[in-house]
Amino acid sequence: MRKRFLPLILILCLFLTGCSLDIKSLFVKDEEVPLSNLSAEALYFDGKTAREKTKELITSAQKSIYVEQKIFSDPELKALIIQKAASGIEIRILLDQFETPNKTTLNEFKSNNISVQYYPAQKGQTNEAKFLIVDLREAMVYSFPWTEKGFNSHNLAVHLSERSAWKLASTVFNRDWIFTTTLSLDIPKTTELTEDNISVLANTNIKQKLLDQIQKSTTNIWIIVSHVTDSDILQALIDAAAKGVDIKLIVDSGIMPKSYQNDIESLQAAGVQIRYYDSSAHPPLEINLGIFDRQTFTLSSSGWGYKAFVMNHEVAIAAPSPAASQELIVKFDQDWLNSSPTPPGQEPG
Repeated sequence: MRKRFLPLILILCLFLTGCSLDIKSLFVKDEEVPLSNLSAEALYFDGKTAREKTKELITSAQKSIYVEQKIFSDPELKALIIQKAASGIEIRILLDQFETPNKTTLNEFKSNNISVQYYPAQKGQTNEAKFLIVDLREAMVYSFPWTEKGFNSHNLAVHLSERSAWKLASTVFNRDWIFTTTLSLDIPKTTELTEDNISVLANTNIKQKLLDQIQKSTTNIWIIVSHVTDSDILQALIDAAAKGVDIKLIVDSGIMPKSYQNDIESLQAAGVQIRYYDSSAHPPLEINLGIFDRQTFTLSSSGWGYKAFVMNHEVAIAAPSPAASQELIVKFDQDWLNSSPTPPGQEPG
C-alpha cells in the first residue's frame, strides 16, 4: 500500500522544499529516432560510377522503369531505355518542359512508343526532381541531371534498395504522374520491402525537415550547397550557432556572396564558418547537402532558397544513417580543404 503513495510523497516533498521537477520527464521518454542501415557503399561521389550503376539498374529491370529528370540528354541511357521498352518493360518518364534538350529526348522516346510527358510546371517554375526507380524495389536519387555536364560535375547519387524506393514511387512519382496525366500507376498500396527509415520529401516538406534538423542539432552541422538564402533557414542557422553548435558552410562562389552579401555577413557575425567552392576552377558544384550531428543527412535537389522552397518542384531524401553520414563527412572535409575562406578574386581581409 505504501508503494502506491511513494510517488505522491516524493512530489509533495519536492514542492515543500522548493525544488523543481519536470513531471513529464518521469513518465515520458524522449522519442528516439529510428536509424537507417543505409551504407556508405550506397553513396556515389563520382559521376562515372554513378552512371555505371544507373546503367546496371536499367539493364536489370524486369517489370518497370520510372524516370523523373530535370534534363535527360545522355545518349547511352536513352538507348538503354528504348531497348528495355522494346522488350516489354513498362516505361514512364517525366521531364521538365522548359529545358531545351528535353524536346529532342521527348520526341525520340515518343517515336519509339515510350510513355513520356512534360511535367506541367508553371511559368518561372522548374521540375528539379532527379531520380530513377526500377521494379519498385531499387532507386537512385541524383544531385545532378542526366547530361554530360551533370555526370562530370561535383555530385552525389544515393542508391536506395529497401522501402524508401517504393516510397519514392508511391508518394512522389505516382503523384506527379497523376498530376501530369490524371492517370494513376499500378503501384501496390503496401510492400514487403524492409523499412529503412529514410524519409522521402517533396516541395514544402523539404524546408520543414531542414528546419527541424537544424533546430534539433546539438553538436555539428555541415552544409555544402549552391546557396542558402531562405530567411527561416538563415535564422535557424544563426540560432544554432548561438547555442554553440559548430557550423561549417560551403557555398558556390559563383552565387554567394556575389548576390547575397548581407546573408553571408549575418552568418559570419553569428559564428558560422564559411568557405567558397570555385566552380570555375573545379567541376561545377551540383550538391545540396546537410549533415547533422554526424548521424543524419538530407540531400535536396536544389539550393536552399525561395525558388526551391516555394516555386519549384523539388525532391529530397533524409537518412538517419551514421555510417553514410560519416562517409559524407570524409568527403565534406576534403571539400572544405579545397574551398577558399574568401571568394575567388577577393583578397583576404
